[in-house]
Amino acid sequence: MPSHSHIQIIDSLDRGLSYAESCFETFRVVDGAIFLWDKHWQRLNHGLRSFGFDIANQHDEVLASCLQTAQQQGNDTLLRLTVSGGDAPWGLQQSVPPNIYIQAGIYEQPAQNIRLQSVEYPFPVQSKPAKFSADYAHTLQALQHWQLEAPQSPLVCKDGFILGGITANIALLLDGMWLTPEGEGILSGCVRQYLIEQGILLATPCKTQVLEKLQAAVLLNSGAFVQGIEGINGKLLDHEHIAIYDLKQILTGQKGVSL
Repeated sequence: MPSHSHIQIIDSLDRGLSYAESCFETFRVVDGAIFLWDKHWQRLNHGLRSFGFDIANQHDEVLASCLQTAQQQGNDTLLRLTVSGGDAPWGLQQSVPPNIYIQAGIYEQPAQNIRLQSVEYPFPVQSKPAKFSADYAHTLQALQHWQLEAPQSPLVCKDGFILGGITANIALLLDGMWLTPEGEGILSGCVRQYLIEQGILLATPCKTQVLEKLQAAVLLNSGAFVQGIEGINGKLLDHEHIAIYDLKQILTGQKGVSL
């Protein structure tokens, strides 16, 4: 039975909670290293500039705090770095320094039997240059709309095109070539972008019809890095395909990566 909500009487409230004025990044810290830290920092600051924030001069301080926090948890830590609009009294047009939050926990391997079900995204898609908290509010609403039963997880689609998982990009093996969806509404994930730059993934609009012809598929994010998918829409896939092994080999040995 759920516990009662905690009621607080306050004079000010974080603007990230009041108006979703916040961006965040999630990543692993493995043996004191963050894979593609500069990419995460760049994307975070890009998003924050849309709110008029500039924390670029706090780079060294934020990085040191992330590494120190991770070290206190262990050798493999999952971190969420969130920057929000700061504490402010009532009023939309306030100008206050942003708040920086670091949340950490020991990384736990996700479930291996990933099965996806195609669902239609119920909102208009928008450009995603950064991880805006407001975007994930829509994701939570969409999850309530879809009402999928475990172990199925959404494969988000829109108007006949594949977008990706709810918290991960997707890569699709078709005729021996790795494709990853490209277009409006798709976050350019750091691992996805790295594999594109390595010439391993081809970013291109992907119609839902390709799902019938897949040889294999993986989810990509900065937590699990690469996860083989066991099935999509009831069709079983080879989640141990040799091409998935080859994909993982591109990342194996990089600082901050553990597969």
